[in-house]
Amino acid sequence: MMIYVSMLLVFLPLVLITAITPYITRKTESFGITIPSDVYQHPTIAEYRKKYAFQSGLAGVLILVILGIAASFTTNFLWTILYTVGIFVYILVAFIIYFQFHKKMKQLKEKENWKSKKKEVVAVDLSFYNKKLTYSNGWFLLPFIITVFSLLWTFWNYDRMPEKLPMHYTLDGVVTDWADKSYRTVLLFPLIQLFMLGLFVFINIIIARSKQQMDPANPEESIKQNIIFRRRWSLFIIISGTMMVLLFTLPQVSFVYPIDPFISFIITMVVVGVIVIGAGVLSIVTGQGGSRVNVTNRKTGEIMNRDDDRYWKLGVFYFNPDDPAVWVEKRFGSGWTNNFARPTSWIFLILILLIPILIAVFAS
Repeated sequence: MMIYVSMLLVFLPLVLITAITPYITRKTESFGITIPSDVYQHPTIAEYRKKYAFQSGLAGVLILVILGIAASFTTNFLWTILYTVGIFVYILVAFIIYFQFHKKMKQLKEKENWKSKKKEVVAVDLSFYNKKLTYSNGWFLLPFIITVFSLLWTFWNYDRMPEKLPMHYTLDGVVTDWADKSYRTVLLFPLIQLFMLGLFVFINIIIARSKQQMDPANPEESIKQNIIFRRRWSLFIIISGTMMVLLFTLPQVSFVYPIDPFISFIITMVVVGVIVIGAGVLSIVTGQGGSRVNVTNRKTGEIMNRDDDRYWKLGVFYFNPDDPAVWVEKRFGSGWTNNFARPTSWIFLILILLIPILIAVFAS
């Protein structure tokens, strides 16, 4: 039962982060729609945020209750499938709820006609990319050393590994999948570590090079907020990346020194839980683009960000062939997304999906 509880506790932060998403987005955007920063507290918009939080939160709680009830009369294998399906169902339901408010927000914007009352401006800080926006990739030296150690340890202890390697366990610790020992098989986890290391370095580069975005009504304050936003997430990526690379040494060591599957599961849940909860806390404290970082002398005026809603499909997918930027900040949520009109972004996405598949094929 403790295993079920721990997995449900990992699901809970997802529900919380989803419910509070409208409160952590930039004050110049609401449900994927561009707005002047000084109308963020508009009564109708505030009401939309409350309703979205309640509805998405309620949907998450209902799914959690269903999963909790199912845990008492289903097998471990079936419950794991239900748990996975439940996560995807919740993400889909939350998006449907979001899209309803996206349409309402678009109608409200047309009704209020804020564009006619404000001058649209694109603000750019030419020295922005000369500032220290992220922590150095040199900090990834530690997970790199861990990966190299894992690789060397594998070759050094190859002869001590059993001819049949356990590759998958049930929640009760019963092995359900075995693999014949070979160099390709035992290299599976070191290769995954290497892939994750490269992925986290790549994300840190994205944070540093993503498109600059600032509020023209509060240029200096928004620049400070954005720098803090990028540096905090850069630090989080370095820490979480190191934790994940270290976590994958566990199954590799277990090939020689057996580790109780239950203990391995708890360690995995703790690491994943810390990362998920950490991402949630960081999102709440910092906000998208640093929107929740306290600044002084916030101004309101007669200008607003240039309205580029037409380039944001459904308010979440950016498609602008005239924009050379490959990576941009999300409009709804915290973090970054890509410009789907740029071929380069598709190449990166394909590689991120293809490399794990190639690793799995290589190790099979």
